[in-house]
Amino acid sequence: MKNKKRYTRIFLLLFLLCGGLLFATPSLLIAATPVTEKDEISNIYTLHHAVLPGILFSNNGSLFFNDLFTGKTAPFLDIVEKPLGKSYASGIKIVPEHHPGFDLVLISFPEPIIEPLCVHAALVRKGSVFRYITLEKGNDIGKTGTKTFFCEWSPEHTHKNYGARMYDVVSEFDKDIITFLKQ
Repeated sequence: MKNKKRYTRIFLLLFLLCGGLLFATPSLLIAATPVTEKDEISNIYTLHHAVLPGILFSNNGSLFFNDLFTGKTAPFLDIVEKPLGKSYASGIKIVPEHHPGFDLVLISFPEPIIEPLCVHAALVRKGSVFRYITLEKGNDIGKTGTKTFFCEWSPEHTHKNYGARMYDVVSEFDKDIITFLKQ
């Protein structure tokens, strides 16, 4: 119960502070989106690109990572349900993985509506250092087969794009992360 209260405060504070992030991004992201979906898209964007890395890179990052890694996902999913609904929260899949030298928490989200919402995200713990890596929905403008982009958010909230990918399945994302982290 203590963790749920802590998550709730952090989560809601970050949602309030970061809620306008989508509208600070290029307007083409929401230009063709019906008004009824704008708030939902903004909340999902905020969850993927501000709240999750915000908690991971905060003083509560270890607690948050450990809870998800050990299967204590209910407090997090309960909190996601408040702004995004039961259907969205129940569509989130969380899988912990241990690898030599690092641990991962893979998060798969319900299918994203628009670019750059996340298809999957990975919370990475390597020693005492955390990383937040995302697989973001992409558009295949050049007809090259692009489905997604492999990206990362830093603790300073800097976004890095490591390039287009032609997959959107979690198993390929998992392989890509493992290769990426071994470099």
